[in-house]
Formats: sequence, structure tokens, C-alpha cells
Amino acid sequence: MIHESAAVSVSEYVNTRRGSNSDPSYSKGNTFPATGVPFGFNFWTPMTNASEPRWIYQYSKSGIQAFTISHMPSPWIGDRQTFQFMPMSDQVTVDRDAREASFDHANETAKAHVYSVKFDNGIQTELAPTDHAACVRFSFPTDRSYLLFDTFDNLDASIAWDEGNGVVTGHVDYPDGFLRLVPRMYVYAEFSKPFVRSSKVEGYRDLTSWVEFDTVQDRQVTMKIATSFISVEQAKANLLDEIGSSTFEQVKLAAQDAWDAILNKIEVEGASEEQLITLYSNLYRLFIYPNSAYEHVGGKPQYATPYVKGNPIKEGKLYVNNGFWDTYRTTWPMYALLTPDKAGELAEGFLKGYKDGGWMARWSAPGCVDCMVGTNSDVIFADAYLKGITGFDAEAAYDSMIRNAATYSSDSSKGRKGMERSVFLGYTPQDHVGESTSWSLESYLNDFGIAQLATALGKEDDAKYFYNRALNYVHIFSPSVGFFRGKNEDGSWRTSDEEFSSIRWGSEYTEGNAWHYCVAVPHDGQGLANLYGGREGLSDKIDDVFNAPRDYEEGGYGFVIHEMVEAYDIDRGQYGHSNQPVHHTIYMYNYAGTPWKTQARARDIVTRLYDSGVGTGNGYQGDEDNGEMSAWYLFAAMGFYPVSVGRPEYAIGAPYFKKMTIHLENGKDIVIHAPKVNDDNIYVQGLKMNGQDHSKNYFLHRDLADGALLEFDMGPSPSSWGSGKDDVPPSLTTGELPPQPLQDLANGGKVTASGENEAAGNAAAQAFVNNSSTKWQTSGATGWIQYELKEAGAVQMYTITSANDGQQQDPKSWELLASNDGTHWSVLDARTDEAFAWRQHTRAFAMNQAEAFTFYRLHVKQNHGADSLQIAEIELLG
Repeated sequence: MIHESAAVSVSEYVNTRRGSNSDPSYSKGNTFPATGVPFGFNFWTPMTNASEPRWIYQYSKSGIQAFTISHMPSPWIGDRQTFQFMPMSDQVTVDRDAREASFDHANETAKAHVYSVKFDNGIQTELAPTDHAACVRFSFPTDRSYLLFDTFDNLDASIAWDEGNGVVTGHVDYPDGFLRLVPRMYVYAEFSKPFVRSSKVEGYRDLTSWVEFDTVQDRQVTMKIATSFISVEQAKANLLDEIGSSTFEQVKLAAQDAWDAILNKIEVEGASEEQLITLYSNLYRLFIYPNSAYEHVGGKPQYATPYVKGNPIKEGKLYVNNGFWDTYRTTWPMYALLTPDKAGELAEGFLKGYKDGGWMARWSAPGCVDCMVGTNSDVIFADAYLKGITGFDAEAAYDSMIRNAATYSSDSSKGRKGMERSVFLGYTPQDHVGESTSWSLESYLNDFGIAQLATALGKEDDAKYFYNRALNYVHIFSPSVGFFRGKNEDGSWRTSDEEFSSIRWGSEYTEGNAWHYCVAVPHDGQGLANLYGGREGLSDKIDDVFNAPRDYEEGGYGFVIHEMVEAYDIDRGQYGHSNQPVHHTIYMYNYAGTPWKTQARARDIVTRLYDSGVGTGNGYQGDEDNGEMSAWYLFAAMGFYPVSVGRPEYAIGAPYFKKMTIHLENGKDIVIHAPKVNDDNIYVQGLKMNGQDHSKNYFLHRDLADGALLEFDMGPSPSSWGSGKDDVPPSLTTGELPPQPLQDLANGGKVTASGENEAAGNAAAQAFVNNSSTKWQTSGATGWIQYELKEAGAVQMYTITSANDGQQQDPKSWELLASNDGTHWSVLDARTDEAFAWRQHTRAFAMNQAEAFTFYRLHVKQNHGADSLQIAEIELLG
């Protein structure tokens, strides 16, 4: 596949070193030059530091200490399942610093499909990948040549040699710790030459060893190496299946063909070489993650699950390595657009974690990692389903979403934190959970996603309940300071108004401050606007983000983190594009009816904050994060953006290139034509879709999914296009008032019951304390509990939460009764054969009634078989 303007394969534009000029204090991407195949099992990379599993390659360094198999999703998570090797001449040097080989970047080729470097000492190493394997070609300058095998410190490993046949086998374990339940990695390697000698190096690491080659007649040695998480025999089978007798050049060409096939989904006209490198390197980053973790065993896909102790072998296609807090924003919507079939496979691949271990990972690396906030797989699944993505188990996905959003987890790596209280308070309390504002805002968005999928699946009670919860953002908005802020369990703010600082990082905010989260309600732009006084107020607030001083306070962190400095250096006020929380911000202008501001800001960001990284190792401002920063660029360059993930729609910005063609998986094309666009003509004057005028400032996914011709008329001045009252994207809220979600009316009233276990602390009142860690318990399989309101109120929905133990004590069949005198009762709702799937599981039951009553009684007629009855919490929502 050839790029017309340059007459080269588009894969040749990929620069995998882009973003690697980074360290813990400052990120230009925090990437490493990962050579592999799209969504592949392994990465293959050089290491400028072979002693630590995080910043393994830094562009600023001038020496390489090893090459390695890698599975690293982020330096902040770290590498795992690694196996290092380092070629040497004349003698073996084990010490990492001493064995470091100097090189010049001019003698280095770093592409997605091949990596090559020639050291100053004359040794050349070339890597060409397959899914589970690689072909590595070494060219030595002397007669006696060696290959050293090694790994990180403190890893359990083994290695063995078959000298006569030139075969190496081994395994590497990862110690239990931050990355729990990582499967053992097995290695099998064949060489083009037998070994003259081989030896284990005592006093170092379990894997530290070497083999010697006779390179008198032939200076080249080829290693064909494969990995498995199942067995050495499976690693050998993977090698035979993927490489077999293929030469290095054949393996390299096959990898290049795989990359060209996926990179050619986007073509542009009128782009410079710098822009082409930036574009296709961004596409590379999009498709290098997530990673397959399955293998073909006897013709069937199988995997060693990282979600269960002992890593039992399961059937199916497992995918790993994704930080959903990052990737839900742009990466997964881009998969849904460009590769919908693969998007379904990927979604099912991550669902394997839920099916195996009972929870979706918040951060998959490869199992559940306690990192970042929000259970954002919720909105990812909803978004995919509503865009027509198939290939994943939607019911299982929905179950995983409900478990995240409606149950408590004692394991901090699973589910949402603070759920024993936040479900009932309507926000995550800061005095119990740090970064509470961020947890709350992510939860509202994910609740919206659940409501959207519930509607699509016909789950009406859940839909009403979660739509209501999606509006609870009003509870953490403080009109007195004009920001979302942290609130304690008792309803007080974390700080007084006088102590509040909008530029203070941390505490209630994740990797940011109040400015970064001030428009973090993309699912209800109109409701958000109403908090700021209307659409004009929302537009002004976003202006203020850019116009505010760029200063920062260390705040809850107590020290400077890299995101602070990177955001400061952007010099766009408090707009910190260097981190994900603000990535939707400029597209919120569309909700305000001022899309021309979106258009100007988007081009400024694309132009100033993204580059090719050629000669510098730069490319980004901030962490790239599993394709998210790259996918942001791609959407911005297309001229539309998934601002409200969970809705099948896109806010319209402005195209970056004069012409872009997107080749869809179904054979149709999206052609984006903007012949007058340049650095002066940045404003949309008009837009035609398929020849028809399009005045709305958003597209529906279905408008694009079957192909479309988008013709943008661009000019140097803002226009009124897309600014009409009805031109803005849909919102949950209509009208000009802030939303008013249903509230629990059971506050400050009187509780009575048919019985209670007060001696055990399980009194009737415990069912109304906004905490699912307590419970009401009474003897017998039936019973009732009653709440007398302070004043009559209309309950439109109620919730029941199962207790922390004893599933057989859960209610099964019941009636909700209502009265105004405590004597004469009306049945408002009746349920039979209900069940609670988990402990401390909140379920909602909606009613079509608007009459106000003073007394409400839950009469449980049957439980699940125990001789006692218990309920953790009851809400009466009205």
C-alpha cells in the first residue's frame, strides 16, 4: 500500500521513538519505541536502562544496555514478563553500565514493523515482530561473538540451553505485588548457529547467562524467539506457527503489511512530511494497544487468566493493557469508528476479566490495578453498543457495569471507592475517599452510560434510576466559588470559601485542580450551562479556563508532579492539555452555541502541542496514555470529537487537512473536504453533508458509519454557523434551570419495624443511615419496616440494598405500602421473586405515581430461605 503524495508505504512515516524524551519529572509522551504488530502479544524494544522496569528507553541517552521483550502499558505501571538479551563481541560483560553500547540516533531505525541499531562498536541488531514471536538478526564485527540473557533484579527465572541444536528455553515469573497474578512467561528460541559454549553467570540474577557463537566465516546470527503464558511447548508452537522457516526479511515484510493495512485507513492530502509523521505515528500509538494475551492452542484461542490465582487456562481471546480513565475519552470511540469489528472483539476480550474474576479492571495491567478514578469501562461498553458494535456479550457487560455502580468492594483495585456511602449521598465523600470530586464526576458520566445501555436493553427501572444519578453533579457544584469541589459526608465542603483555591492541585481532584474539572459534565451540557447562568455563562467559563493565570499550587500532593509543570508550559491559562481531564473542554463550547471558539482552540492545540518527534524524541506535551493523546489529535484533525461518550454522536470542530479520507471497515468512506483550510482560514462558514446543508454543530454516529461526504467551507473570521438555539448537541436537561434529581425523602423522620436485632447493632434505624455497611435485621422470614416522613412527599422510586452477608436473608417478595394516617394503607408497588446478585448491592424500583404520603412501609412477604431477614439500606426517592 503506497501513500500517493510520498510514494512510500505509510508505515515508513511511523516514528516509534516519538514521546520517549521523557522522565519521571517531565513527560513528552512517556513512551518507548515498541516494535510489534497491531494489538500484539509482545513488544520488542531497546533499553537504555536495563535495571529498572519503567523508563526503559530515553531518547536523551546515548547507550543501550539490552534489548527486551516487553509488556509495559505505561511507565507509571511498569513492565512485566520481560526477557532481555544483549549482543557482545570478544568477551562477556555482565555489569549493566559496563556493557552499555554507545550509538548514534542516525544509526537507529525505529518503526512499528522493525527496529534496527548499529552500535559504535560495529554490532548491529535488527528486530522484526510477529504476534507472539520475533526474528532478531545480529551482525557481529569479530570472530568470537556472544549473546547475554538477563532480566530485572529479584525475579524468579530459569534458563536452559541445547548447545548442539542452538536452542534456548526458559521462564520468568513476576513477584506478587503491584501487578498481582501476572502469569509466568515461557520463552523458546532457536538460533541459526549452534553454540560454541554456554554458561550461567553466578552471583547475578536467575536468568543471567550467555551463549557463544563462532562468527569467523559468517558474521550474522539469527535468533527466532517466541513467548507463551501457557508453556515452553506452546512457545515453540507459537514460533513454528508464526515464523517457521521464514527469513528475517519475510517476517519484517509481513509486519509491515499488517501495519500498512491498518494505517491506510486514513489518507490525507496537502500534508507536509512532518505532518504525515505526526499523523501516522499517532495512528501507530492508537493500534499498538491494547494487547492480546491469548494463544492458539490446537486451533483454539486460550489464555492464562491474570484474574484468578494460579492463572488457570481459559478459552477465548483475552485483551489487556488499558487505563480506561484515559482511553474512554477518545481511544475507544476511535476504535468504534475505524475498526468496529475489532472494537467488539476488544470489548469481549476485556470482559473476560469480569467473567473470570467477577470485576472489570479499572486499569488492566494485565489484571486489576488500583490506579486512577472511575469505572470507565461502563461508559465504554455503553458507547460501543449504542454505535452498533457487536461481538461482545452485552448482558455480561451490563452486569459488570451494575456491579461497579451498585455494589461495595473492599478491594481498592476493584469497583468504585466509597460505594458504601456515595450511592446514598449522591456524591463521594471527601472525608472518606481522596480525590472525591473526580470520583464523583466520573461516576455521574458512567451512570449516564449505564442508563443509556439500560434503555437500549429494556431495563426500565435501572434506566430511570441511573439517569437520575447522572444528574447528581449538582450536589458538588458550589455556586459561591463557581466550581465543583469536595464535599464531606455531613454535607460540608472540604474547605471554606475563603480557603478554597481554584489552582490548588490534588486533595479532591485527580491530577488536576478545580479549573480542570469545571466543565466535566459532557453528558448534560445544558444542565451544566444552567449552573453557570445559561449558555453564555458556560462559554464564558470555558474562556476563563484559557484566560486564567497559569499558576499552580502543589496542594494535596505536597510536591510538584510532572503534570503541573507540563500544564504550566502549555501557556494556555489553566487549560492543561497535557492530561486527560480537560480533553473534552473546548468541545463544550458547542453546547454553549459558540462553536467558532472550538474551531480556533482545536487548531491551536493540534499545531502547538503535537509534532513528529524526529530528532528530539518529543511529540506530545504530557503522557500519551495507551493511544488517548494520539486519538485526540486524530479526532481534532478529522473535525469532530466524541465529547459525550455514551451518546452515539460527535461535536463538530474544524478539519485540519484540506482533504482526509477515512476508509471504513464496511468498505464505505468518510471524505472530509476543506479546500480552503489553513492557519488563517480556521473558522467554519458552512457545512454540507452529502450535498445537504448541515447547520447543527454535531453529527450522529449513524450519519458517518455508512460513509459520508463532509464539505467544510472555511474562512478567516467566526461565523454564525452552528450557533442557533437548536443547533447544539442533546442534553439530559431541557430548559433554563439546573437539574433537580430525585432525593431521598427518608431524612429526619421516624423508623419503626415489626422487629429488630438491636442487641447486635442491627436496629431498624440502621436501614436509613446512608451506609450499606450497617443493616436492619429481624427474626423470621417475613417482616416490615416503616418510615414516617417529617412531611408528606411523593415517592417515585425506591431502592433496597442487600446486606453484607447471608444472601438467604435477602428479601425476595414484597410490597411497598403508603398511608397518610398510619392505619389505612395503599399498595404502591409489589415485587416477586427478586434477587440481589451481590452483597451490598443496591437495586432500584421505579413507580408511576405522584401522590404524596407521610408513611411508607416495606412489607417483606418472603426471603430467600433463612430464618431471619435483613436489609442494609432503603431509600425513598422523590
